[in-house]
Amino acid sequence: MPLHIRREDALHLDGAVPTLVLVSADPVERLPVFQLDAGRPVPCAGWQILANLTTSVVDGPDDAGIFVEGMRSPQEVDERFAWLEAVDRAGGAVVLVVDSQGAVDDWAALAAGGKARGGFVPAVQRGG
Repeated sequence: MPLHIRREDALHLDGAVPTLVLVSADPVERLPVFQLDAGRPVPCAGWQILANLTTSVVDGPDDAGIFVEGMRSPQEVDERFAWLEAVDRAGGAVVLVVDSQGAVDDWAALAAGGKARGGFVPAVQRGG
């Protein structure tokens, strides 16, 4: 069954690779423990992200997945469009599921801690 993440528990971060940080105490079935290979997040085999303004879906194998609520206000439109363009350029996003909002920009610490789940998730190409 897909996990539902409220908008206030989702952070859309810019950077060299766009990152979607999801805060959840619930386990995410089949999403691998977050690991790095030469400093880059390892791809999540069998997962894909469909990122949109109003909702995003991180789809996994079988019935595993994550439904992420989207924007809450029109003031977020420009910021979200920029994030979506970054996802398109990168061909996906790093998806991280953590149990609390903390230092989510330190990938090495997250990988070493062994509690974060996720990695690079390729994007489903949206029609334009």
